[in-house]
Amino acid sequence: MITLANKPVVKIGFQLPDPNVHDVTGFCAAEMAIKTANTRKDLPFTIELVPVIDMRDHETARNAAEIFVNDPQAVGMLGPLNSAMAVSTLDIYHDAGMVQISPEASSPLLTSRGYKNFFRVVANDEVQGRQLAKVAVKYLNAKRIAVLSDNTAWGKPIAEIFSAEAERMGCKPVLVSFFGKKETSLDFGDLLKATIDAKPELVYFAVYWNKAHIIAHQLREMGLDSVFLGSDALKPYAFLEVPSLDTESPYHTLAAIDMRIKASAQDFYREFAIQYPMMLVAPQSAAEAYDVTNMMIEAICRAETIDRAIILHHFQNLGVYHGAIGEIRFDENGDILNAEIGLYQCKDGMRNYIGPVRELISE
Repeated sequence: MITLANKPVVKIGFQLPDPNVHDVTGFCAAEMAIKTANTRKDLPFTIELVPVIDMRDHETARNAAEIFVNDPQAVGMLGPLNSAMAVSTLDIYHDAGMVQISPEASSPLLTSRGYKNFFRVVANDEVQGRQLAKVAVKYLNAKRIAVLSDNTAWGKPIAEIFSAEAERMGCKPVLVSFFGKKETSLDFGDLLKATIDAKPELVYFAVYWNKAHIIAHQLREMGLDSVFLGSDALKPYAFLEVPSLDTESPYHTLAAIDMRIKASAQDFYREFAIQYPMMLVAPQSAAEAYDVTNMMIEAICRAETIDRAIILHHFQNLGVYHGAIGEIRFDENGDILNAEIGLYQCKDGMRNYIGPVRELISE
């Protein structure tokens, strides 16, 4: 395919759960980056952003990924956004020899296989899980902690990491509960009773936002006044908040930067606000998606070819990249170095920034 500008088309995929792509902040940010890139005279191609919809389903995700990699014009993948779907499709992009970089997927499983084509600009949950435990034990001074996990490819590892780190600090959790068939089908009766019976001072949720929302409200309605602590899976909304019943507003960490206050993101933030003003209500990982898209574009520009192996080589050799989120460098596994994790408290539907965890916790 040749465009009107006589530049051949190359395709970058963006794997996300839902076909309503403009409801997803990261997709909008990637789209913005590609619109700008396609005006560049030095870019040898016209770039097309292709949604790859996984519906949060293993088979759907794999089928969609296979279709994308079988397109000879497809050269790179942004995402998936969801760790479970990323784990499901990781081998497909690897076997296709395609650059893959995610702005959000944080499961340790993604960088433990030795694949050299996968990168991410969000903290590995090995990092975030330990920092969450330090928040619980050292910052919030909890002595009795309950850990609830949805048992997904994201929720299980981070719950285990959190629990191990809390125990290392002398605070073994009084309850560690992983979802079974009942909880997966939204029957939380046993889980709620076990949590109440454990008498926790703090409940850590390694649970995606939709189910976390239900559990948090039901625990409050049953009279539990423990502090609630959540992490990245709650980033779309402050869903641990139960305003009429909270004695203390819930906390959560966010491995993505807060583009409202990050100095390096201010130019991007202003332009994004102009182009997508309705997305500013919950602008999670927008700057991350913008950066990974521009990094992919830079590798394509340097490669000057549609050959996936050459594009991958140039991506692997980008060196230090200065983006909206700041300085981006990767370790040998594709994990970002010196990832920033912020602590927030949720009140009146807003995330209120407290500060970077590493500065709040004394080692």
